[in-house]
This record gives sequence, structure tokens and C-alpha cells, in this order.
Amino acid sequence: MSYSMARISSRISFLPRINAATAAHGLRSPRLARVPGIQARISGARVFSSTGTPHHSSTNDNNTSASSEPHSSSSVYTVNKEEIAKFAAMSDEWWAPQGPFKMLHLMNPPRIRYIRSRLEAVGTISSTASKRFPLQGLRVLDVGCGGGLLSESLARLGAQVTGLDASVENVQMALIHAKKDPLLNGGGPGSVEYRHQTAGNLLRSFEFVDMEQLVEEGLQFDVVCSLEVIEHVDNPAGFLKVLGDLLKPNGDLILSTMSRTKLSYFLTVLCAEHLLRMVPVGTHHWSKFINPEELAAGVEDLAKCQVVNIQGIGFNPLSGQWELTRSRDGSNVDSSTGSGGWMSLLGSPMAEAVNYFLSAKKAPAP
Repeated sequence: MSYSMARISSRISFLPRINAATAAHGLRSPRLARVPGIQARISGARVFSSTGTPHHSSTNDNNTSASSEPHSSSSVYTVNKEEIAKFAAMSDEWWAPQGPFKMLHLMNPPRIRYIRSRLEAVGTISSTASKRFPLQGLRVLDVGCGGGLLSESLARLGAQVTGLDASVENVQMALIHAKKDPLLNGGGPGSVEYRHQTAGNLLRSFEFVDMEQLVEEGLQFDVVCSLEVIEHVDNPAGFLKVLGDLLKPNGDLILSTMSRTKLSYFLTVLCAEHLLRMVPVGTHHWSKFINPEELAAGVEDLAKCQVVNIQGIGFNPLSGQWELTRSRDGSNVDSSTGSGGWMSLLGSPMAEAVNYFLSAKKAPAP
């Protein structure tokens, strides 16, 4: 399923921010430029300046920043040092199920179910693959891996995982925890390694080398995941382009983020942060949330991938669990496996009004 730019209205506020960023970093998109009203509103973009410096900051559980990334005209600068500092301060609590990352622990099982279901749906893995190691043979990149919650889970399913995080404290905690599981240390087909890098730095390997050399070195992946990250980076346009560059031809891109709706503000900022204290205050900045159509447009124009699925995920207060909602095509992996609750009955657009996933496919090599 492709989401054509022709269907995106000129009222979308994310697209001016994307186009402003692409102009600042040499990534201008002709299709985004043709959207009515976009060029006239670039100068009023709230997030980006001509140098890539943010006008306001935010925080993130899986951030993609680096404290030492060079700020040159040839770099893709997506960092936010304030966010990195906040999450570095909590790095020793990543693996505490009842700690500040409790909601991420609860979200991890449906994340894995979504990733497996989408990879199976597009033929990346077979429905008859090993039930224990269905991801065996796949190279997976987890951008903004934090303490390694998702990275470890994917490695236990047989994938060769590289986790990137801009916080050295997060990477250290992830390394320490991974050493505790024999399955991740030669006891199974999967493996996990962590790097204290941003996605942009991975492309340059800390040096300004060209893309062809990095491709020859194998720095492309079958699957690139970046979950609950893009709404926290300072340059979402450059970030999407780098994700696409790190993906092999015919590879799969898996993203998750939050919609910019009144409901998402009420639930994620007012309730989750200030009233119920389910996550630390300051974790979210509603103005940087991204609606599904906006993200789909950026993925297709900047990451050069075709969007194939958008599906919501919601927290069920009755069960205390995260549950996948119905996809836009009417399917729901939680319903088919019997693991869905009442959230699985929701469909678009209500299903995507807060948290949602997006999966996309890169074109095969010519």
C-alpha cells in the first residue's frame, strides 16, 4: 500500500519542517516541494534553522544523538544532547521491570509480534521458518537501542543485531546485560553488538567516507528498526534518509512513533507524565509528534521505501498490557493469535490516534 503525496494536504505541519531540514542539509525533495503551501511556510518552521539547531528540545527513551558528532556541512546532524543526558542518568534502570522504563518493558512483546508479522507478510521470513529462531540469517539494525530491550529480543530469535545508541551509559548497560545470557554469547544463532554511535556516524564510520565504500564493507542491513525515536530527533528528514541508506535493497524498515492529536497529548503528556507518573516528566514533546500520513510521506520521499503497513498500538488499562489495534487492511496479528484484547477491535483513525507502527519496503536492486 503506497501513500501518495498527492493525498497530503497543505495543512500538514510536519512537511514544512522536513523540507526545511532537507534544504539545510542538501536533501531537498522535489515531491515535497510540490505540495501546495510548503515552500511559503518553510521560513516559519519551528524546529529547524539553517544550521540544523533546534528551537526547542525534547527527551527520548531510545534517543539518537551523539555528544561528539562533528557539525559539518556533510554530516546529517540529528542529535539532542539534553535528551541524551536525561536518559544517560537513568541508564542503570533500563532492565528494572518496575522502573522508569516499565512501559517499554510492557511494550516489547507486541513490538516483537508486529515485527515478526510484518516480516512474514512481505516474505522476508517464511511462515514455516524455525519457531524458535525465525529471524536466523537476518542482519538487523536497532537505531536508538537504549539499554537493549528490543535488540536482545531480536537476537534471541536468531537475528544478528547491531544496536546503536548515542548515550555511552546506555551502551555500557546494554553490554553488561547481554553478557548474562548464554544464548546471546554463542549459545544460539543470534548475536548482538552495541555501538556508541548515531546512524549518521555509522554511515561515516567516524570518518567522511563515501557510501559505496561502506556498502562494500557490509554496513547495510536486512531490517532497520527505530522505535519511539524519530519524534525526539532534531532533524527527522536527515534521520529518515540515513535509515534508508542503511537498508539493503529489498530490505524492511520498521518505525514506531506517536500521532500529534489531542488524545495523544491527553494520554502521553497529561496522564502518563503528570497525573499517573508512568513515565518521567518531560519524556514527550507533543509538538514533535508525527501523524501517520506525514511519516509515510517522509519515508517514501526521503528513505526511498514504499509504505506497506500502518497499525496502531494502545495501552489497555484493564489488562495493564499494550495491545495491537487493527491494521488499515483490517488484519491484526494479536487477534489471529488470540493475544488481543478490546484494543484489537479498534480501527483507523482512532487506532492510530496515539501510538502506531509503520513498516516499509525498499525496492530490490535493479
